[in-house]
Amino acid sequence: MIANNTSNNDIVISVIGFNSPYGTETDNYFFRKESETKALIIEDHDPQKFLKPKGQRFLNKATLLYCNAAFHAIHNRGLSSKINEAPERIGLYDGTELSNLEDCFIFDLTAKNQGPDRVSPMKAPSTIANAAASQMAIQAGIKGPNFSVCAGMAGSLQALDIASLHLKQGITDYGVIASTEVRNEYQDSIRRGNKGLHRPASTELGIAMVLERRETLSEVGRKPLAAIKKIHSETHTEDLPIEAFLYQNISDMAALFSFDTIIFSGGTSVIDETIFEEVLRKNGLNTFVIYPETLFGDNDNAGGILGIAYAVSVFEGKSIHKTDQE
Repeated sequence: MIANNTSNNDIVISVIGFNSPYGTETDNYFFRKESETKALIIEDHDPQKFLKPKGQRFLNKATLLYCNAAFHAIHNRGLSSKINEAPERIGLYDGTELSNLEDCFIFDLTAKNQGPDRVSPMKAPSTIANAAASQMAIQAGIKGPNFSVCAGMAGSLQALDIASLHLKQGITDYGVIASTEVRNEYQDSIRRGNKGLHRPASTELGIAMVLERRETLSEVGRKPLAAIKKIHSETHTEDLPIEAFLYQNISDMAALFSFDTIIFSGGTSVIDETIFEEVLRKNGLNTFVIYPETLFGDNDNAGGILGIAYAVSVFEGKSIHKTDQE
């Protein structure tokens, strides 16, 4: 491990990779017209043809989406030469938990009802949680840390946290974080069983970000899309209502940073928005609050970094929401 004094202020998001039924640009996804309706399902999982064609028929939808989004981000940042020079200095992080669900069910049900000899051994890797990130490492020749985080709707944010930690510790120079959403009857059945807890599901999508140190981005004359000022990962286990728990964390950040907008994404269906905003007002924290998932549907995995991408659109002045912050 290389000694490193990197602070939170030095970690930045340099590029985004994306794929959805609305194309490969996040702005087209976020700001589509209300009259524009498309299917929830992605028809082309690799429109840029980043993946090697051999063996693709054995890869599941989650893996194809992950690899495409990750390759898209790598292409946008021009990291191919860095991967060739030092493949061990790039990390891959998958913030996805449920995207392999259909493959696991089909594999197990086929083996149980038709016998194990009826299951293709080539399909076995699709049942493994780390299938997508491992396949990406093979496809791209990346040899650094390779993580899949199982943290439900917060998965993509915790993957971002681990990537940031590895950068600060000097383990990596670049972190490629990606997360995916897939739609199938198994996930739909889970949602039907939780009618009171979830909004409609999001479309299928894959989203990736490259995390790096500010200095490496400055060396090529580029500005970051966003900076990671602070990451606080914690499981809520207290008796305190979650709205009050969130306020405590936000008030701690308000003492350190100036901000005019709060964006919640990655499981906001568990928050009572009316109660939360009332807690903010009662405590004198008058900031605008945005919940992207109320607009685009709940995400099982990718909502966290999708919310960050929405924040980037606000920074860039492409959203109806405005901010004076850099």
